Amino acid sequence: MKKVMLLLVGGLFVFATTKAQTYERPIGSEFSIGISPMLPVGNFSDGYSFGLGGNLKYAYNFDESIAFTLSAGYNNFWGKKTTVAGVDFTPKAQGFVPIKAGVRFSAGQFYVEPQIGVAISTNSENERITKNSSSLTYAGQIGVMVNRNFDIGFRYEALSTGYNKSNGDARTLGFLGLRLAYTID
Repeated sequence: MKKVMLLLVGGLFVFATTKAQTYERPIGSEFSIGISPMLPVGNFSDGYSFGLGGNLKYAYNFDESIAFTLSAGYNNFWGKKTTVAGVDFTPKAQGFVPIKAGVRFSAGQFYVEPQIGVAISTNSENERITKNSSSLTYAGQIGVMVNRNFDIGFRYEALSTGYNKSNGDARTLGFLGLRLAYTID
């Protein structure tokens, strides 16, 4: 699955760079809506196999190269069959509402966007994440504007959920995500 996602991302970037015309974002407000397939990594991939999310993003473009962004959405991750001490079980789906602020730095059609914010859990079945609890979330995204209304972004995002009560270890849930977005004129 990881190889498929990496091939998809690579193919989209190659397509975008060979077919896209250079387009600079207009100064002022911009709204976009996006959908994101996501792949848990690290400890998060032990119990969850795949995620899907959607979000809305507002950006204020100060000029062609820098913008302030605010985004909010919903991410859902589905559990995968896991064996612990010889017992098979599947964790229930885990949902989060991420609310993030960021700065987008653009160079022609390409951009980099660090983000930071909070993620609110919508459901949970374990002691590490409680329903309606909030976690620090941070992300780094790189992307390309395919044309005036469509962009593709690839990001790593992590949620710092605090400490495991049983052993005191820090718990971070990380994932790779692909954002396919439509910018509304």
